[in-house]
Amino acid sequence: MLFHTALIITVRANRRSRVPFWRNAEKIPAGTVAMRVIGAGFIVLGIVLLGVNAWWVPFAIVLAGPVVALMVIAIHNRSVATAR
Repeated sequence: MLFHTALIITVRANRRSRVPFWRNAEKIPAGTVAMRVIGAGFIVLGIVLLGVNAWWVPFAIVLAGPVVALMVIAIHNRSVATAR
């Protein structure tokens, strides 16, 4: 959740400019990098605490998380392009 919250904050800070898929955005709001680091720590801690029985966790992280993030970026970039 912290990753997606950081993404939404970044998208809102770049209302009039496109957010690149594979690079940093033009404006990186304060605190969003820390949110991503803390989110990564929670993911690792959660996987360790859940143990071997949590076979679905890597799939949720690897598939669902990035897919949602890419959709948010694509929708934002499309709205920026149509606003120009």
